[in-house]
Amino acid sequence: MASTPRMLVNTSAPPAEPRRGAIWSIDDPERDLDSNLVRLPADEEIASHLGAEVDVLVHVVSGHGTLSTDDGETPLRVGDLVFLPRRSRRGFRAGADGLGYLTVHRRRQSLQIGSRPPGQ
Repeated sequence: MASTPRMLVNTSAPPAEPRRGAIWSIDDPERDLDSNLVRLPADEEIASHLGAEVDVLVHVVSGHGTLSTDDGETPLRVGDLVFLPRRSRRGFRAGADGLGYLTVHRRRQSLQIGSRPPGQ
């Protein structure tokens, strides 16, 4: 049976509290996609790291900041859409107004105790 399309979140109205990190995620267990709304308060950062085994699309929805990659720093502002290839190095730093962005990527399969790979 097919799921019914539904409204998930309004990215222009994030929660008022100055939380850091993922402030929203898709919670449907039957989904193929993952998506997170991430907020960094003013001047905070997510340190440079290697991304996971999935390509990630990033859409800046509030504030401004910078994206750090092996090629240097790229300014980020509302409306920017960025492609992060799997296993690429990236880091984020918020500007004076903070930074909010939406990520979208293929759902990563979690390992479960006792589970077997397909075909076994």
